[in-house]
Amino acid sequence: MKKITCKDMGGSCDAEIQGATAEEMIDAGKKHVHDAMDEDHKAVVEKMKAMPEEEGVKWREDFAKNFDNLQDA
Repeated sequence: MKKITCKDMGGSCDAEIQGATAEEMIDAGKKHVHDAMDEDHKAVVEKMKAMPEEEGVKWREDFAKNFDNLQDA
């Protein structure tokens, strides 16, 4: 199990996101920003929606490559 902050994933707060795999952590981070109701998180959601598909794919690939280097939960 690894952990990272919302902010370190490109979000807007210091909430801790955990996951056993890169995909699990990405899904947890996505859920976090969608569940938060403040304006900062809404802006992150809009930024994600506006991101070109190839940029999103690259972000996910880079995140997965660096997953093992994240801090243990």
